[in-house]
Amino acid sequence: MHRPQPSRWKNVWPFLVILIVVPALGWAAATFLANRQNGQPLGTVTTGSPTAPAQQSGTDTPSSEPTPSEDPTPSPSPSTTTEAPPTPDYNAAIQVLNGTGTQGLAASNTQKLNAAGYAGTSAANATGWDTQVSTVYYEDPRMEATAKDVAATLGIDNVQRMDNIGSPDVVVVLR
Repeated sequence: MHRPQPSRWKNVWPFLVILIVVPALGWAAATFLANRQNGQPLGTVTTGSPTAPAQQSGTDTPSSEPTPSEDPTPSPSPSTTTEAPPTPDYNAAIQVLNGTGTQGLAASNTQKLNAAGYAGTSAANATGWDTQVSTVYYEDPRMEATAKDVAATLGIDNVQRMDNIGSPDVVVVLR
């Protein structure tokens, strides 16, 4: 009696699975981390300021005189409604980076921010930041009020919006 020969695929298929599955998992993880680093969940759309509606094309030309069908009633002025100014987010992640030779400068400025009510502060050395003056950076436009308040608290005049600052909401580079 002869035994049947085992299939060659029995020994090869585990290697093929590894060659396909491992790169696919690596690509998925890299894509997930890259999208997560942007600070926005997948599927969200960032919109800018509203724009004026496009004018209709045709032979009609707008005139400054009201037509009989238009009501000449005055519209409410925009100054009658007051919006509250944006408030700083005291739970924002703020990273203070020391770009000077002064030891402990970032830590002392972190303490100033903590005293002002900011809870998520951290201190580190500035490596790779090409700035000549002390600057407060923010990425998300919603963090502008926070960045300006942080700058005022630390006595910094330069506040800039910058893409790809990483995971903190606000970065302070001290020079």
